[in-house]
Amino acid sequence: MNHLADFTHESLEVGASPVVQHFLHRLQLQTFFERFLPQVPTGAPEKLSCAATLTALVGHLLLCRQPLYGLRDWFACRVPEHLGLTPTDVAVLNDDRFGRALQCLFDADGACLLTALVLHVIGEFNIEMKRIHNDSTSITASGRYANQADVEDKDRAPRLARGHNKDHRPDLKQLLYCVSVSADGAVPIHFKIYDGNTADDVTHQETWESLRKLVGHVDFLYVADCKLCSRENLNFIASAGGRFLTIVPRTRKEIGWMQQYVQEHEVNWKEVRRQSKKHRTSNCDVIYEGFEYPQPCSDGYRLLWYRSSVKQKEDKASRAERLEKFRTWHQAFQSSAKRRRFVGEEQALAKGRQVVQEQHVSDWISVRVEKHLEVRERQVGRGRPGANTQYERREEIEYELIFEEMPAVIAAAEKFDGLFCLISNDKDITLTDALTHYKYQPFLEKRFEQLKTVFEVTPLWLKDPERIAGLLFIYYIVLLVEALIEREVRQRMKTQKLTSLPLYPEGRPSKVPTTEFVLAAFERHRRHRLIDADGQLVRTFHDPLSEGAVQLLALLEIDPTNFGLA
Repeated sequence: MNHLADFTHESLEVGASPVVQHFLHRLQLQTFFERFLPQVPTGAPEKLSCAATLTALVGHLLLCRQPLYGLRDWFACRVPEHLGLTPTDVAVLNDDRFGRALQCLFDADGACLLTALVLHVIGEFNIEMKRIHNDSTSITASGRYANQADVEDKDRAPRLARGHNKDHRPDLKQLLYCVSVSADGAVPIHFKIYDGNTADDVTHQETWESLRKLVGHVDFLYVADCKLCSRENLNFIASAGGRFLTIVPRTRKEIGWMQQYVQEHEVNWKEVRRQSKKHRTSNCDVIYEGFEYPQPCSDGYRLLWYRSSVKQKEDKASRAERLEKFRTWHQAFQSSAKRRRFVGEEQALAKGRQVVQEQHVSDWISVRVEKHLEVRERQVGRGRPGANTQYERREEIEYELIFEEMPAVIAAAEKFDGLFCLISNDKDITLTDALTHYKYQPFLEKRFEQLKTVFEVTPLWLKDPERIAGLLFIYYIVLLVEALIEREVRQRMKTQKLTSLPLYPEGRPSKVPTTEFVLAAFERHRRHRLIDADGQLVRTFHDPLSEGAVQLLALLEIDPTNFGLA
């Protein structure tokens, strides 16, 4: 009779590792690393290669987030073959090895590696490339960084510097992380890291040129936010035969054209889009109306104007709230003596302008100064006043601040509520299609949100700028794999006419599964093995899988034996 003391129980985490490995295999990621990483000695022959180390790091970041010094313990608790490793490989993992691998990635020809990998992905997953969206975000870092030499070397690492921080941390240094995605599943197809003080508008020409070389032609629509809308950027794309679509910022003169037009003409709005679902701030349908301005901009590009029913209400409510706040302040100001305590007209006028700017009502409130001559009596000499006290009359000039609302201007502003403008050189695009295309931009912003929350790109836990650049390349691949998993699941659900998968807690249905929930369906799934005293495997068994996890394996055609299923 065998006793329990004669056996060893090994329990290792499986989790979603086989799912991740399935996609990394389809990407041929390790093959591309081996092809493009510089051939430098990394240690004894039996040690793990940089290509295998980086591939394992990608798998780890998709499943978890640990500092480099904690990765060895993390890998030791998981089934190594599901991560593309062997037990011997896991034994040699440490933070120095990961750091050297990231340095090796920085030293590689990153542009060629990125191009080859993306071209393979486009072919392997049949990614549609008719429309490409671009945006950027800040990767915020804290601490001091060495090797930030102020030299113009194209091979240097991007410089961490203070700039316009999109995480609202202007006190910290940052890098600018620029990403372009396809409109087919928001799959990242290009990225580049810039110095932290780089302005967004100077990145578009280089990005568009890289995309043109990647796609192999100019017949794609380039969509970006208002930083694209400069004469230099738009003319660069148009002169090369490309097409663009972007939103016009409020500082452009074309906005003034429309403001005057709506005052003098009856605009023939046409409904171009209706969202029947309830909006977060309204119980009504969200209606978009469109109108093409009768003349192009000075460079000959089309101006497509839209009016949003929700934005119209929000603009009106925002103006009313600001005016009411100002009226409350003004009432208190009028009843105080401060309204006349100015020694000069310029001082009073400067104060008034400062107030309307701070209250954000300068467009609807006029400021002027009134001059007053005040005659006051003042005691002559010192002491308490008495029957014989003499007084002298003095004339003093005071300046009073006068604030006045401008009803005509407010009424004119109401006609402009809810309006925004898109600009494009695409002569065939309709009002409906242009709005639909631009409305896809938030899917790219969602990738940034996942980068910073789900995958926790910061803190960076690195000091060397070169290794930071290598790590951010790895994070681009993480975003790429994440997008491919999400796209593949949703496409196969549509093919098999599945309306939802039971991926939420308590088996509740998920109609549009995200990668986060797909991977979470396999969380805490473990493989157990009983090994006898002679080191022989006696039995292998796995934890049970949820219904949603089993459906995902079938959808993605992943080998179920990795999870102990027949």
